[in-house]
Amino acid sequence: MIKNYFRITLRNLVKSKWFTFINIIGLTIGIAASLIVFVYISQELSFDEFHKDADRIYRVTKSSERDSGMEYDRAVPYPMIGALREDFSQFEAATLYHSDDRPLAVIDGEKFIVDHALFVDSGFFDVFSFKLISGNAKKVLGQPNYAFLTESLAQKLFGRKDPVGKKIRLRNKLDVEVAGLMEDVPANSHLRFDMVVSYPSLSMDYIGLNIADLNTWEMTMEGYAYVKLRPDANMSDVDEQFEALVNKHYENNDLVKRRFVLQPLLDIHFNQTLGSPTSINPTSLWTLGIIGVFILLIACVNFINLSTALSIKRSKEVGVRKTLGARRFQLIRQYLMDTFVVAFISGLLATGISERLIPVFNQYFDMELEVNVFQNIQVLLFILLVVIVVTLLSGLYPALVLSSYNPVKALKNSIHAPGKGSLFLRKGLIVVQFFISQVLIIATVVIASQMDYFTTKSLGFDKDAVINVDISKNDEATLDRVRDRLIVNPHVKNVSFALAAPIGNDGFDTHYKLASNTQENGYRVQIKPADYYYLETYGLKLKYGEWLTPGEEKSARNLFQKDKDVNVSYILNETAVKTLGFSDPQEAVGVDITTGVGGYVGPIKGVIEDYHLDSFHEEIMPAIIMHVPILYYNTGIKISASNPQAAISHVRTVFEEMFPDEIFEYRFLDDEIQELYTQEQHTFTLFRIFSGISIFISSLGLLGMISFLVNQKTKEVGIRKVLGAGILNIVSLFSREFIILVLIAFALAAPVAWYSMSRWLADFAYRIDLQAWFLVVGVVISAVITFATIGYQSLKAAVANPVEALRDE
Repeated sequence: MIKNYFRITLRNLVKSKWFTFINIIGLTIGIAASLIVFVYISQELSFDEFHKDADRIYRVTKSSERDSGMEYDRAVPYPMIGALREDFSQFEAATLYHSDDRPLAVIDGEKFIVDHALFVDSGFFDVFSFKLISGNAKKVLGQPNYAFLTESLAQKLFGRKDPVGKKIRLRNKLDVEVAGLMEDVPANSHLRFDMVVSYPSLSMDYIGLNIADLNTWEMTMEGYAYVKLRPDANMSDVDEQFEALVNKHYENNDLVKRRFVLQPLLDIHFNQTLGSPTSINPTSLWTLGIIGVFILLIACVNFINLSTALSIKRSKEVGVRKTLGARRFQLIRQYLMDTFVVAFISGLLATGISERLIPVFNQYFDMELEVNVFQNIQVLLFILLVVIVVTLLSGLYPALVLSSYNPVKALKNSIHAPGKGSLFLRKGLIVVQFFISQVLIIATVVIASQMDYFTTKSLGFDKDAVINVDISKNDEATLDRVRDRLIVNPHVKNVSFALAAPIGNDGFDTHYKLASNTQENGYRVQIKPADYYYLETYGLKLKYGEWLTPGEEKSARNLFQKDKDVNVSYILNETAVKTLGFSDPQEAVGVDITTGVGGYVGPIKGVIEDYHLDSFHEEIMPAIIMHVPILYYNTGIKISASNPQAAISHVRTVFEEMFPDEIFEYRFLDDEIQELYTQEQHTFTLFRIFSGISIFISSLGLLGMISFLVNQKTKEVGIRKVLGAGILNIVSLFSREFIILVLIAFALAAPVAWYSMSRWLADFAYRIDLQAWFLVVGVVISAVITFATIGYQSLKAAVANPVEALRDE
């Protein structure tokens, strides 16, 4: 029986080659798109679940309530690890690590860059389930000068040689011995690293901040603590113990209300306030999932529309089979078999296409997705489920329509057109297609406009033709010599030493307040350590007062030395001045303030125009520029835009001669700024891709529909032409109905797109305003594509010889 069904199915598919081709292509693209989306979402939802007892692992976070509001921090003071082990009874294990980005590694004189290293204590592998290949981590990580490497890093540093026992020098400051290997960190881990170094190896000298104490509760840098709760842990007891810890170690907790809170490990990847560099907005994830479903739905709509339209051609077959005794459920089963074969073939093709597209997807989006049916049961189940759902969704209704035909009418060829219900459904499904396509088109236009806003809106400083180079040695003599050697080249316009460029996450936060105010606990502020040339190099705009002087910078070399007198002056941005209560920024010049940087009291020497310290997601916060030479680890170099390669070549020569033990690396500032919007760029790309896919699949469906309609109305067209109808009348006959459907879809899509993109734009503190023309673009593009799709077939019918159409009459 099944063999017979299958034989009939193949005969029917071959008989309607053109429509079979359209259905298979549409379904293949729809299934491939949905499969890639499924694999992506599956990985995102699985973040950190590979850890044993992941539901009992938490990160310790800190919140501080000040006059300016709540502040949240993922990092904690380094002494926290001792307290977690000694003062808490609800934890099964605890660990703390220090994060170290891109340290230099030297092996037998050969230099490498390690993407990410962690200084971890002996409890690291008690909390996390990263897999060790060799070595005793519990023993070794409690001792200084040991390290474990991932397999990939070991291959990079040592090739095929056994690295255990080998020596590595990090940042030309610390020698460590390789104590073992571990498997590469899974792609679905929010913790990304290539090397773990024993925590006792960490020192302030290595970090480069000899001015501070690693063991003070008042300092927070790059230390992150995690705990694993006991199965029977009582969270209220944990909260009480944290409260006791705060009272024990913070004297001024009445002024600054501090709290330590446990954040679930499985929440980190989706948390927008206390997330990680890999965090994703859950709304974006589910939006992508909905779009994937919509793409598949459009393909199913094509199948349903074409199948119900073609059902007329199979009416005689239905009549014969019913006359010979076929029951309705047998006819439904036959038609579902037809649909299943098409869906199965499409599923196979989609799997093959996805496997070849995934590497491209991974490379562009910097991911590690895999589509492997034989190794990933979830992928196999998804494909089977999609094939079954598509079979039922696309085949059941046409099967019911086809099997309901009256055999007498079918044999008399009295069924010339589908019923009103079927016609209404087809039009409704076409509206759904246009609706989805227009929502995606409008969203793409809005995102493109916001992306353009990123690049055209003034940031408040000059980002063009500026490169940044990190340095490891920042004594006065070295910096003076580097600057003198760089500036002699005519292609180098200016040089500035600082902790970081004006924008980005390389500043550090503290508090500030008026020196005369002893009651307030201060306001949050970002400190930007910078030299005398910072203003000119980055094109900042000084609005009131004066800029810092070289003499003040020389005096600042004695910062944090208790036996030295230091004159400290501050440059505040407009927001920082307004936060202090000055309605006129000019009135703030000369007023003394104090900050958390050593507690020095000094005057506001100048006020600069507000500039963006971070991406457009964040509002401009208070910022202070001051001289802190001990923190000058970045060189900003303004180069000639007319010959950047000559400038970079000169900079490379100087740095390689001045810092022979380092690897020369530079970054264009505008490229770094673009990286702040990586997620938005990826969103824009995905919307463009999915808009294109939806338009293409919809166009395929329209092409099939217009081909069928032209064939059905051949005689009608012939009669109209005989009666004097022109080409435009004939083309209008076929186009008018579809254009109306486009307009109906637009009426539905416009408010949905407007609301959705308003929500998306709300994530940006600085954004474009939604314009009516964004919506108009959607309907215009849909109308043009619709007319272009049906135009050829309509024109072909319009210019055909009416004699050929009426010959049989």
